[in-house]
Amino acid sequence: MTRLFPTLALVALFVAGFVFQAEGQSPVPPRFVVVVDESAGRDAAAIDAATDAIRNARGADGELRITRTPTEQLSVTGYFAARGYDIVGVGLSREIAVDPLADAFPATRIFLTDGGGLPAAVTAAAAH
Repeated sequence: MTRLFPTLALVALFVAGFVFQAEGQSPVPPRFVVVVDESAGRDAAAIDAATDAIRNARGADGELRITRTPTEQLSVTGYFAARGYDIVGVGLSREIAVDPLADAFPATRIFLTDGGGLPAAVTAAAAH
């Protein structure tokens, strides 16, 4: 019995150390990616709007990706969905780049918009 008490005390301290460490960790900020498709041509206004919206998204981790083919659309959206990012898409094909993700990544929120709706879509994605 005298050996059991010190062993239990050590186990309790060991477990408490993990609890205290977990409580001290800062929360992960919301992460999102803005994907602008340019397969139909360059959209400088959408890229500028995306850049501004990402810059103004306080407290969130945002990235910009530009795609030029349907294959790139699916590749980029799939990659970021797998990493836990929400997706804001401009000019994306729902059938190619969005629908295939629904079953594989049900927690991923996807916002499809045009250049004018980017600020609101990024605000929604950053609020997650």
